[in-house]
Amino acid sequence: MRFIPFAFGLMAISVDAMATPRDVQTVSVQLSNDQSGANDNADVAADGRLWSIQSLWRHSSVDMNGFVTATSAQLTSFQQTTHCRIIQRPNVDTELDAEHTWVSLNQGKGIQLKVAYITCSD
Repeated sequence: MRFIPFAFGLMAISVDAMATPRDVQTVSVQLSNDQSGANDNADVAADGRLWSIQSLWRHSSVDMNGFVTATSAQLTSFQQTTHCRIIQRPNVDTELDAEHTWVSLNQGKGIQLKVAYITCSD
């Protein structure tokens, strides 16, 4: 009888693994806070999905008292076809790509990215 729950658990893991594409590229994005000198990279799946900036950079050097705070963003590892967008309405709506690898998020002033998202695609 104990075998049945184990088998179902194993099948759930197998199905989850099959649902995740193995060939999804990742993009390395750096957030910097020029006021504090902090910066940190996060790998973002280039799958077109929205990713919470709070979840990607939480507990990093740009996490200030529980909130990710940054002045700029930069692509640090990417393909020539990479396109990323950072969104936090109404203040931030910016794009990064192979030709524009760096962007100021708030005219050089730190901004808390409480409800910001990043999406990248190749």
